[in-house]
Amino acid sequence: MQKKYLLLVVYFSFFVGLVTYEIMHPPFSTDAAKVGNYQVEVSTTPSVPDIGKDTKIHFLVLDQNGAQVDKIRMGLQIYHDDELTKEFPPDNYPGIWDVDYVFQEPGNHVFRITLFDMHTGDVNSYAFNITTLSLYTSIFVVLVIAGVGGASGIVIAIWIFAKRTRPSFRY
Repeated sequence: MQKKYLLLVVYFSFFVGLVTYEIMHPPFSTDAAKVGNYQVEVSTTPSVPDIGKDTKIHFLVLDQNGAQVDKIRMGLQIYHDDELTKEFPPDNYPGIWDVDYVFQEPGNHVFRITLFDMHTGDVNSYAFNITTLSLYTSIFVVLVIAGVGGASGIVIAIWIFAKRTRPSFRY
């Protein structure tokens, strides 16, 4: 009887692991790259931006030692389908910079960062990809419902088969 419930425990563990991984490592809009002498990290809140809703884009610039820089001269250009949709001209920004942005269309958006190194005079740029999905929420809900339905089916099957296999004591 104990072995029948092992499958259910494994099944639920898979979903717990999947949700935990999704929260800890959002796949769609987190990236980091070495740009010149700096490490630039980009992430968004929410982890998967919704179309037509406010999104906060976080930039973190670290020096060669992994410490946050106090001030960096940086420019930002946002592209969708090779068309420039928004531009932030080069200016001095703190090492951690949040940009409020509203994505208008689903798909891949390219964020081109240009860093101006005041110490060396170098100009370096890098393109980050941020993906937006308009159906992400509904897909997630459908997957959760399917998972709960599958788990319920397993529990019902175990309960039914457990009743059928019990020995009846008739004297």
